[in-house]
Amino acid sequence: MVNTLDISSHIKQRLVELGLGQKDLASAAQVTESYVSQLLAGKKTRQPRRDRYYEKIGEFLRLPSGELAKLAEAQRRLEYRRRPRSHRRLCSENAAA
Repeated sequence: MVNTLDISSHIKQRLVELGLGQKDLASAAQVTESYVSQLLAGKKTRQPRRDRYYEKIGEFLRLPSGELAKLAEAQRRLEYRRRPRSHRRLCSENAAA
């Protein structure tokens, strides 16, 4: 079963269901194959400027509009809460600078 907050697994599952590959996804979303590879490996985290990519990917995978961006944001928040408080404080300070 796929973790509902794991965007990488969600995308992989949809690719399998639709019989598509990473190359197909990269082409449709107009991103590099390297980007797709990193996204599926969980190395890319959500950033607001990437929402357009999530929208293109979601459209290609026939997902409801905004679903991947919402899922990515939920995953990012969950990972943030799991960090030690000292690390969260440093991240907040760096974001404010």
